[in-house]
This record gives sequence, C-alpha cells and structure tokens, in this order.
Amino acid sequence: MSQAHYSEEDELPKIESISNAVKCEQTGHIMEAILLYEESIFKLNQLASSDPKRQQLCHKYLKMYEARANQLRDQVKVHLHSSKMLEHIIVERDARGRGYQRLLGAYFNDSVKEAHLNEPQLCEQHHFKNLVNFFEVLVKSCRYLKYIRLTTRPDLALPKNQMHILQQIRADLATGNIHMNFQLDETLHDRKIVLSSGVVIKIGRGLHYFEPTEHLYTLGLCDFDFRKCLATEVDVWKCRAFAKPLRPQPEHPVYQQTPKDAEQRAQGMANIYSSE
Repeated sequence: MSQAHYSEEDELPKIESISNAVKCEQTGHIMEAILLYEESIFKLNQLASSDPKRQQLCHKYLKMYEARANQLRDQVKVHLHSSKMLEHIIVERDARGRGYQRLLGAYFNDSVKEAHLNEPQLCEQHHFKNLVNFFEVLVKSCRYLKYIRLTTRPDLALPKNQMHILQQIRADLATGNIHMNFQLDETLHDRKIVLSSGVVIKIGRGLHYFEPTEHLYTLGLCDFDFRKCLATEVDVWKCRAFAKPLRPQPEHPVYQQTPKDAEQRAQGMANIYSSE
C-alpha cells in the first residue's frame, strides 16, 4: 500500500480497491463492486490492526463499506430468487461439437458487461488451455465486456507457475481494455459462470469436460468442437440482469494486440502446448 500524507484525522491512505468499487457500482458492474468492497474491508481491517491510532477511523469506514456490500448482496439475492431454468443440457461421453461457442455462445452477447467464473481446477497445462479458449470465445462474443473475475483453488504443488500464467492471461486481456481479477480460495468447490446479463451457467465438470487428445497435432488442437467430451450436464438459469442497461455509446474497437504482444502471447501458448 502506498504511503500517504495525512492532514486530518478523518483521512485514510488511498486504497485502490475502494475507488474501483465505487466506480464499478456507479457504472453498473454490481458483482465486481461487491468483491472490491470485500477486498477493501479486508485491507481496512489490516490497516486498523497495524495502526492503532486509526482504528476508530477505520471502523467508521468499515461499517459504511460493509453496509454497502450487504445492500448489493441483497440486491443480487433478490435477482437470484426470481431465476428460472432456461435449459438443461446433457453432454454424452465421446460427443463432439460441444465447444464453448456451440454450447454456451447463445448466452454470450452485447448485454454481458462482466463475467464471474468459478473454476476450482486450474493447475495442469490442459486446464489453462481450456481457460484461454473459453476467454477467447467470451471476449469475441461480448463486445462490451469490461470485467472478468476468476476464482480458483491455489495450486499447492506449483503455486508460482499458476500465479505466473494467471498474471500473463490478465496482462493479455488488459491490452484489449478488459480488467481481469483473480482470487484463490482453498474451499472452492462449485463450478459456475455468472454473467451480468442475469445468466447463471453450471457445468458439472466446469470448463474441463473434454477428453485429452491422443496426439499434440490433431483436430481439436485449436477448434474444440472437434474434441471428444466427457459425460456431464449443464444447467442454465436466468434472472434479472445484475448490471444496469447499456447506455448508447460508440462500439469498442476490436480486441487488438501490438506485434510484440502477439509474439509474446504466441510464445506463451507454444510453451503451454509443448508441455503435453
């Protein structure tokens, strides 16, 4: 946390997650605002513990941000309680033509401004390949996507490798003006995708419902429709949108990369694929 100069007792050092939470709430990104408020509450608790002189001030702001986070959570709960099932999909073992675009693409559109993904398993290289392919479909289909929140379990065996790959993906998304935040949760079990349009998708196997390919250079390397699937089921629910309606605005430019970015990304993906 950066150092700040205090002129009055009622000032706090700048906490970036607080300003980001307020910005997200003002722009209608409710789900991301809740998580940023939670991060701010955690940081304020840390500040109160480390600086006894400011405990009273921190507790004042803690109550305010906790109350706001609770109000937003209640708003989301009301939306979820009114949800209805749109679709139940059975994916049979060895089925093909079930890539992310064909399976879920109908729900990826311009009404999606933020997406939250809970995927417990992100340790093996094929896990990250699935994640990247999913993000490619999501970003390509949702032109107004601004925030992605990923929650996964920490990789206890290779934590630095997991962190490096997630940071690399985050940096790549940032070149397309998409903010990705990720958090590690040792207790995470449920697999789901929550879109700001009010769509909630639950896949029994999460993103990893594909059978491993027998060879590196085979159909399905890039186009996942060619891959055989493991048996799983998909439930799609719909409730009121979590985000405010889009205001008329110029269309965002197509996701682009500089030649240097593209070269680095190609090398990173080559390293991922060559490890199999």
